[in-house]
Amino acid sequence: MCVLAVLTAAYICFALPLTHGMAGEAHMKKKIDICLSDPTSQFVGPHDIIVELGLDPDTLDRFLRRTFPLNDVEKRLRASDKLQTANVCMLSDGTLRVEASPMVPVARVFEPGKPSYYINADGKKISAELRYHIDVPVLVGTFDSIHPAENLLPLLDYISNNDEANSMVATVTQEADGNIILVPTIVGHVVNFGDTTMIADKFFRLRTFYRHVAPTKGWETYDTIAVKWCDRVVASRRNKEMAPVPIPTEEEMAGTLDIDDNEPQPEDIHPEIIEEQRHTLP
Repeated sequence: MCVLAVLTAAYICFALPLTHGMAGEAHMKKKIDICLSDPTSQFVGPHDIIVELGLDPDTLDRFLRRTFPLNDVEKRLRASDKLQTANVCMLSDGTLRVEASPMVPVARVFEPGKPSYYINADGKKISAELRYHIDVPVLVGTFDSIHPAENLLPLLDYISNNDEANSMVATVTQEADGNIILVPTIVGHVVNFGDTTMIADKFFRLRTFYRHVAPTKGWETYDTIAVKWCDRVVASRRNKEMAPVPIPTEEEMAGTLDIDDNEPQPEDIHPEIIEEQRHTLP
């Protein structure tokens, strides 16, 4: 047993440096193994991963395994606007393996004078390209550090996870003062949503208005419906002109207000007295 232990230790002391040296001189394989968490993603595919890597699989064998910049390649992938997560490792045979999760956009943002872009649930921006189009809610408005587009993510998350709300909303707009304006699929009016507080309650009040008020008053009666205030729905009429207030004329006022009950009425005056009064006038 002692002799066997000594021989095993000697083999290990000899074999480890030898294999380490051989591995250090070994080259990478001409192979990149790409594993996407969502193979059906429209944002990124295996070819896009290779482009983001900046490597040509046909020339990958020029790199030695011990000098290959594995960490730099992984950082490059993680900085991509098309990937949420990325992990890069080297297999024992020299194959480069990439495991990545494509971006999942939750909205497309349009700002005046700027190219449109997508954002994910973490607020990370994704450049919009003509080669793909994702059917997600649209955000329109001017966004800055005080009112960033990320502030609307709770609302977008609710809309995406609620089928009824998703069917009601076509576009989400943010005004300069931070007010959120919803453009519903029911054309003819907009909804002043206020902010992202009490989201479920606001949609409940909006549905109640659609079910009980709009069919009675008419769908074209109001141009703005506000649910921004607690426990109420405020609607603004489309026709801002008010009906003229009836003002009584002088004759009507005299006939209704200035009559003295003790004064003889015209029908009570004798014709001769009227004729006498007419002759005495200057």
